[in-house]
Amino acid sequence: MTPDQTRIENKEKNAKILLSMLENRRLKYVVEEETDARTHIRIHFKGEDLPMTLHIILRTDKQIVSVLSAIPFRIAEEHLQTAAVAVAAANHGLIDGSFDLNLSNGNIVFRLTSCFLGSVLSEQLFSYLMFVSAETIDRYNDRFLALNNGEMTLDQFLTADAQADAPKE
Repeated sequence: MTPDQTRIENKEKNAKILLSMLENRRLKYVVEEETDARTHIRIHFKGEDLPMTLHIILRTDKQIVSVLSAIPFRIAEEHLQTAAVAVAAANHGLIDGSFDLNLSNGNIVFRLTSCFLGSVLSEQLFSYLMFVSAETIDRYNDRFLALNNGEMTLDQFLTADAQADAPKE
């Protein structure tokens, strides 16, 4: 078996486990692409406030799985500097994944990637990748929107996690 065939087979094994996890959890999804080069699954979630679409992509060439999700609005040009600081602050507290802000168009994308080179990931790991992504996006998307709409200051954004984690009296 050639190295390319081994990578294709490994991607296919991982895609099968991902699809099994989605089926076992009775989640609705769409297979956008299934080729030797990649598998692309799209799944929608409704968060507390804004809906989100996760794109789960397994790539044969790099032997990685990525969860990508674009925030459903663009940061206005006049808020880009503030949003850049907010994105950096949000990323500072994350264990897995990160937000990327495109300064040329104002798009924010969440990205979480894991390597499966020479291994087969478990349903539990695929579940973790998907649900930690959804939880992280849901925690921050409304804050990015409020910052963009002028409903939240940068200071309020920066202290929101501390306030959310504070014990209730």
